[in-house]
Amino acid sequence: MTRRRLQLIGPLVVALACLAGCSSSVGTASSTTATSSTSSSTGGTPGAAASAVLKVGSTGPAVLKLQQRLTALGYRPGSVDGHFGAATSSAVLAFQKRQGLARDGVAGPAVLAALDHPTGAGPRSGGPTPRIEVDIARQIAFVVLPGQPVVTLNVSTGSGKTYSKPGGGTDVADTPTGTFAIVSKVAANQKAPLGTLYYPMYFYKGWALHGSPSIPGYPASHGCVRMSNVDDDWLFPKVLVGTPVIIYDTTGKSPAVTKLPGDAAGGS
Repeated sequence: MTRRRLQLIGPLVVALACLAGCSSSVGTASSTTATSSTSSSTGGTPGAAASAVLKVGSTGPAVLKLQQRLTALGYRPGSVDGHFGAATSSAVLAFQKRQGLARDGVAGPAVLAALDHPTGAGPRSGGPTPRIEVDIARQIAFVVLPGQPVVTLNVSTGSGKTYSKPGGGTDVADTPTGTFAIVSKVAANQKAPLGTLYYPMYFYKGWALHGSPSIPGYPASHGCVRMSNVDDDWLFPKVLVGTPVIIYDTTGKSPAVTKLPGDAAGGS
């Protein structure tokens, strides 16, 4: 092979080698970028945690941790056993109400995040101890007992709707605001004109704190303060006749007891 041919082939080989090397280099960079992108989109543990939803029927360590946290904050999730049942749902609902979150009894990302740093206001300061404090606007009750942490209960008060009375005429399903006291207790299911009251604790005429099979996230009673039967079972022996009951409504929609019609008698 002549010197001239070698001179022509030499640069060509170098060019081909350079082209192959550059192509390989670009391919590697592209592959690395794709891998990095996939890693960043799928490797987010916080994202996975944020998408967790715990509800009735859920089980496992996450539910156990939820129950432990609710208990520490003064809610009543039932047995702390890692099984999400009706009591845990009611406690979550009470937490949602106190925090101003959407009310569905399901522990989704917003609830799980708020549990770390709750900001919802507790009972008003300066009140007597013991007492039961009912916040109509938020549909919760605070149980304040001597030497014990405050307990927050999920409740449902008067719907504010007009209903027909069994004896004729109509009335409005209001829960009156004001300062009351437990005047009597009945340790049994008591049949009333508007329904059956589970272990009622009366605080004014026919108005009472009492148990009910289901407590929604909104006002639904005829005027009484309803709580779950299991919460009523817990509260009933702790509340003595004469215990103050303080009821307020920051929305201003509920009438003061002095504004109730003379024939108003309360309901279930």
